[in-house]
Parts: sequence; structure tokens; C-alpha cells
Amino acid sequence: MSDLSEQSSLDEDDLKLNQAKLRRIRERILKAEKDKLHLDNPHGAVNDIEKIVREEIN
Repeated sequence: MSDLSEQSSLDEDDLKLNQAKLRRIRERILKAEKDKLHLDNPHGAVNDIEKIVREEIN
């Protein structure tokens, strides 16, 4: 079990990078949602969000 905890430990730089990446993802998703908000039937909103997440994690 100690091996698992060693593998999953993150240093401070990793956490900062992850926080910055999460912030960027949230901002991009909110913008995509706002762009579709005025539409009566916002087709593709979920696809846009999925695309953003896939781009950011790859």
C-alpha cells in the first residue's frame, strides 16, 4: 500500500499546474456555454465541452 501512496504523491509544482489547467478548462467551458446560451435549442453544447476536455487532457 505504501507503493500506491508514493506513486500518487504530487509535489507543489504539479498541484499549481493542475490548478492552472483546471481554471483554463473551466473558463473555456463557460465560454462555450455562454456562446450557446442565447440559442433556443443549443445543439452541440455537450460536444463542445467534451472536445475542450479532450484537448486539455491530451
